[in-house]
Amino acid sequence: MSDLAPKRPHHRAVDRIAAILETVATEPQGLGLTQLALRLDAPVSSIQKLVNGLVAVGYLDETDHRFTLGAAPYLLSLRAGRVPARVVRHADLVALSREHRCSAVLAVRLGDASVYVDWAGTDDPFNYLTVRQLRTPLPETAVGRVLLAHLPERERHEVVSAHVGGEAEAALGLLAELAEIREDGFSLGDSGPMLRGIAAVAAPVWAEGVVVGAVSLAGRREGVGERLPELAEVLVSAVREWAGRAVER
Repeated sequence: MSDLAPKRPHHRAVDRIAAILETVATEPQGLGLTQLALRLDAPVSSIQKLVNGLVAVGYLDETDHRFTLGAAPYLLSLRAGRVPARVVRHADLVALSREHRCSAVLAVRLGDASVYVDWAGTDDPFNYLTVRQLRTPLPETAVGRVLLAHLPERERHEVVSAHVGGEAEAALGLLAELAEIREDGFSLGDSGPMLRGIAAVAAPVWAEGVVVGAVSLAGRREGVGERLPELAEVLVSAVREWAGRAVER
């Protein structure tokens, strides 16, 4: 796999700060310092220094010694006009889910992972996983593979190379699947290891000529597996309609 780009390096401090923010984001009631350190398997002393700094600049709030996400991350997105996949409304997901008797989910990319940001018609296991696991590696879900397929070539190769651990045959197989997704305009089949036994169709969400997210229609294999081609047509039609919407600034 020497022809693939090397993975972009992580930075320990940046990774830990991101982990702190993502962990408290999943806890509406907040976490105490000791709880947070246990979640991150890190010394309380090192977490405390980072948490104090994040509170000082508004990325975390502290109430009764419990930490919650502050306003700064939201304000940055608002200032930049980068609220994820705004062309997809929650009502769109609800309508798809109800009409076609399956789950409808919206995901966006964060680095080399996908994150579910909205959903309708999902079951209890899905809801549990999305709360407890914020990020999922791009190749491991249908929406993730769609997002991966539309990355620039260098970034796509970085993610594939890191995921397969240098195994050429696996890398070439995944790259071929991603090329097929770009050609077809959707992904169709098993969702992936995060949600075993789930069949899904996923398609990219476009806004102003850029892929800003991915939407999937999914359900138990025995319930929706034979309907996937039909669901693919429905979903592709829907994302084309959404792409024509004016994006509110």
